[in-house]
Amino acid sequence: MKTSKLRDLIKETIKENFDDRMQAAGGFSDKEMGDITSRDIGSPFPGTDNVSPFTAKAKDYTEKFKQEYKEMSDDGIDEFNKEIIEYLLNAFPSAQAAAKVVMARKGL
Repeated sequence: MKTSKLRDLIKETIKENFDDRMQAAGGFSDKEMGDITSRDIGSPFPGTDNVSPFTAKAKDYTEKFKQEYKEMSDDGIDEFNKEIIEYLLNAFPSAQAAAKVVMARKGL
């Protein structure tokens, strides 16, 4: 047996054993266990789904940029990025501060 198949078999066995042990330890019925293991708990970080209207608008623009990028050549993307970045940096001090933070994190 190949190691990758053996590894997959071991992972599946551990998962099954864990579910069985959890069911036994909690005294759950099969139905209750099915509900527990199949439930979507939602966001792993509660409260992060609430974004301000400004953040939502920025995310919308980001999606629009991604669509525009698909239609541009590499040279077009470079020119587009340069214009947008220059506009934001010249128009908004907060953009300059954010750029400095990003550059510092990257060691530039």
